[in-house]
Amino acid sequence: MIPEPISLVIVESQPLMLTALSTAFSAEGMTILAEISKNRDVLQIAVKLNPDLILFSLDQPGKEDLERISALRQKLPAASIVALISGEICGQSQAALDYGAHLAVSKAVSRSDLLSTIQGMLQKKNYPVTIH
Repeated sequence: MIPEPISLVIVESQPLMLTALSTAFSAEGMTILAEISKNRDVLQIAVKLNPDLILFSLDQPGKEDLERISALRQKLPAASIVALISGEICGQSQAALDYGAHLAVSKAVSRSDLLSTIQGMLQKKNYPVTIH
């Protein structure tokens, strides 16, 4: 369990994955402020809610989602940003870190690895990190 309540915004276009992430993080004591299915909506919603953590699924190759991460970093400098990567598309993990994500995680990792890595990141503020 995470020692203090952490507020979280989840950005994921796939409904099943969105539900799974929300369930997993709620079970760990985090407060889910929003579940966002369209990446283009994240900046407006996250700035309004000011979460501690943003879990951001990079669904498209190209720079649009990466630029959203950069904008989030600028608007919410205290928030921790975790990029969820569907696969290693043209160096997407490193690009996410370069654009301001604190952690880049493959969606292929286990639930326990994802949770423990994020918990460690939040407790120690060790940035940036990539796990596959």
